[in-house]
Amino acid sequence: MLAAALVAATGAQAAAAPRPLAEKCSGDTSGVTAQPFTSPATDGIELYGIEVGTGPVGVVLVHESPADLCGWLPFIPSLTGAGLRVLAFDLRGFGDSAFGIGNAAQAYDRDLAAAVARVRADGAEKVFLVGGSYGGAVSLAYAPQLRVDGVISLSGEAYLPRGKTNALASVPRLHVPLLIVGSRHDHYLPVKDALALLRKAGSKDKRTAFYPGGWHGWDIVEDAPYTASARALVLRWIQARS
Repeated sequence: MLAAALVAATGAQAAAAPRPLAEKCSGDTSGVTAQPFTSPATDGIELYGIEVGTGPVGVVLVHESPADLCGWLPFIPSLTGAGLRVLAFDLRGFGDSAFGIGNAAQAYDRDLAAAVARVRADGAEKVFLVGGSYGGAVSLAYAPQLRVDGVISLSGEAYLPRGKTNALASVPRLHVPLLIVGSRHDHYLPVKDALALLRKAGSKDKRTAFYPGGWHGWDIVEDAPYTASARALVLRWIQARS
């Protein structure tokens, strides 16, 4: 939705026209061409996003902190090149999305619900959440409430006090396929925490994959020496469940 909106109940500001992607991401879009949009979360907070690709299988990308959707751009061509529809957006309070006030400040479940609903409305019959680090923790925490077909967490932490995000407490209610990808020496998501998340997850279809070193979050699929292997793993996993 490109029209501006004023939501007094949540303190949202009127939405300005969305910045072009190249301007927002300092000119480096990794070849991604998209017309940005602003669209309201379920409580009216305006979110900045892009959608690229076509097809019946959608991927919603949830970014790291402190960051925004720009960090996903190097990975997006791998997804669209495999025939996937991709929606990336800025969580409330990040990037070009509006801030929530009070209890709405970190109501990321509303952001995810809106993103999933939009990509389904645009033609996706199956939708997978892919979150990196902070976004992985957010995805794990709120996926049980969403109509999604699988979750991939790239180093999503078990508990984030600052984000009021407790993935470990939420995953027992998760019943869709789950893939947790991490590295063996990641201080933010130690192997023991990743395995605890896996054990507690209510999903029957669940697995982990650990790579060497201490690479974390979207670096695993963008900058690590095994990026090609990690990307192939993610694509195979999604395709096998589509």
